[in-house]
Amino acid sequence: MTVAELLDSFEYNRWAHGRILDAAAELGAEAYGATAPATFPTLRATLEHLLATEVVWLSRWQGHSLGDVPDYSGCRDAAGLHSIWESFWRRQFRFLNDLSDEDLSQQIMIRTKDGMETVQTLRDTAVHVVHQSTFHRGQAAGQIRHLGGNPPATDYFIYCLSRDEGEPETAVES
Repeated sequence: MTVAELLDSFEYNRWAHGRILDAAAELGAEAYGATAPATFPTLRATLEHLLATEVVWLSRWQGHSLGDVPDYSGCRDAAGLHSIWESFWRRQFRFLNDLSDEDLSQQIMIRTKDGMETVQTLRDTAVHVVHQSTFHRGQAAGQIRHLGGNPPATDYFIYCLSRDEGEPETAVES
């Protein structure tokens, strides 16, 4: 995988997150915090986990092996979380845009909160972030449906169609 391919994967990830966040915002604050079965008990918890995980991985890539775990308890609705995501995406894409293909082989020291210590390449951990996000976005889509909403299509195929048609919503300024 090259940096250009990785950037496209993260742009897809951002695009798909944005669509899910928009659908969650349409549900309103009450549904956002309501119980909806998945790995996490609420849509809010699922979306906060998605963001927190990406924040932790960026922190690890920047040399903090445990990662900085954020607290989003003050964010009461999906629109507020989306705003936080927008700020984070600028940081994330600044980091990603500064990478070279050689940087992707850099070894990342990882410590989990459970005490596991390991090393993986930046490439492998970045691919993991996108795949994990896809998994949890699928859960969020199910939660949105359970709460009476209409989850959007977030297929890579649909992203490619919108990207190739030049939809401006797919661009992130770094």
